[in-house]
Amino acid sequence: MTLQISQKQYELLSSPADWVLFGGAAGGGKSYALMLDMLRHCQGPHGQSLFRGAIYRQTFPQLSQSGGLIDQTKLIYGGLGAVYNHTANEHRFPVGAKVSLNTLDQPKKLQGYLGAQFDSLAIDEANQFEQKAVLFLWARCRSQCGIRPTLRMTSNPDHDSWLFPLVSWYLDDEGYPRRELSGKIRHFMVKEERFQWFDEPQYEVNPETGLVEQVTNTFAFIPAKLSDNQALQRSDPTYRKRLMQLSEQERERYLEGCWLASSRTGQEWPRECFQDVTVTRDQWPQEQHAGDSVRMFAVDPSKGKNEKSGDYSAIVCLTQTRELKYVDADLARRPPGQIVEDLFRFCEDPLHRVRSGDLVGMEATAFQEVMRDLVYQYAADHSQMALSQYLLSGNPLIPVKDMLKKEMRIRRLDGPIRRRELRFLDTPGTLLLLSQLRNFDGIPARGKHDDGPDALDQCQQLPLALQRYWEEMREQ
Repeated sequence: MTLQISQKQYELLSSPADWVLFGGAAGGGKSYALMLDMLRHCQGPHGQSLFRGAIYRQTFPQLSQSGGLIDQTKLIYGGLGAVYNHTANEHRFPVGAKVSLNTLDQPKKLQGYLGAQFDSLAIDEANQFEQKAVLFLWARCRSQCGIRPTLRMTSNPDHDSWLFPLVSWYLDDEGYPRRELSGKIRHFMVKEERFQWFDEPQYEVNPETGLVEQVTNTFAFIPAKLSDNQALQRSDPTYRKRLMQLSEQERERYLEGCWLASSRTGQEWPRECFQDVTVTRDQWPQEQHAGDSVRMFAVDPSKGKNEKSGDYSAIVCLTQTRELKYVDADLARRPPGQIVEDLFRFCEDPLHRVRSGDLVGMEATAFQEVMRDLVYQYAADHSQMALSQYLLSGNPLIPVKDMLKKEMRIRRLDGPIRRRELRFLDTPGTLLLLSQLRNFDGIPARGKHDDGPDALDQCQQLPLALQRYWEEMREQ
């Protein structure tokens, strides 16, 4: 049986990375590539009788629909002698290797995989899964046959997904993949479900064995789109025409692979307002004299317990120089205790380590009032941190009370945006804030995320909020 592959699919099959995210547009041959990746250990001279591979989709209808993974794997794996077991939903190859097809549409199903053991894991449309579910399944990867466990994922562009921070390094300012970075290896570790990135592998001494061990995994993003898949274009030459009938924003996502495009139209600000507005850490303003810049920090906390659809909690720093405003942000869905911990960590960053003279504020509602108590308690328990010293020295955590609707508050950013005075640090959280600004249309709707722009506006309002705070204190 002869299998045709594209150059991009070959890059996936030959990647040495532990984790690979493949695709990012429609028509790149994502699912096909995942199926082929399993075959290296299922047949031929490298076949392993004990090999166990697992391919996941979110729901069973996605597996069983016409032309879905069940149909495709039967065609490809069956042509290589594999027998499909309908009860177990798995393919068994002549050498003894098995590849199962699985679903995970509910978090409680994770417990059913506690005893599972995979040599290779593949997740199709990983943006539909929660991050903690993927990390849980990755923890089940431990080889019986001596091969190195791998995780292969596919996804369409989704800037609200947990995958966006993973791919942001590979994107240009407009959210399109930088082709020269395709397949480049990065190193990461995950602590408390947060990704930490490194330029080189990291090593630690195992306290049990006394041996030095590598504690980081490797990651690569390989973008692919319809123009990379000549086989599909030959078999279905009308597919591109159908994609061209989508809205402009959807065409950018599904045809061009743009991760910052949105399905919404009618944005508040023209695209050119956001061109060439990102900066690196080296371009962040370095103060030479006192008063060279004014720094304002704002926190917009949210309960945000739902990792897939809950609101983001936004922590934003706005550094105002004589000419420009520089923005750094941390946006994530997280519980209250994590918000507080991340705020203190954010204020430790050497680029904008908080100090006396800066302004730090938090939106004042019933929930946020509870958060204020948590902040002061954390400061008392971690007195060595910069924000702790700031607060314990008598600087207030300014309550921001603004009765305007959120859409009107965000529109107060109109001047700096249209004058192109804002510069955004090239980090996942700040790029997400920038994406929310790009897609802001001023229309309230459930499920829309504009927490980052709201916190950015709060930064601008802090001097006035501080004045009101002291006036209220004098009246008491």
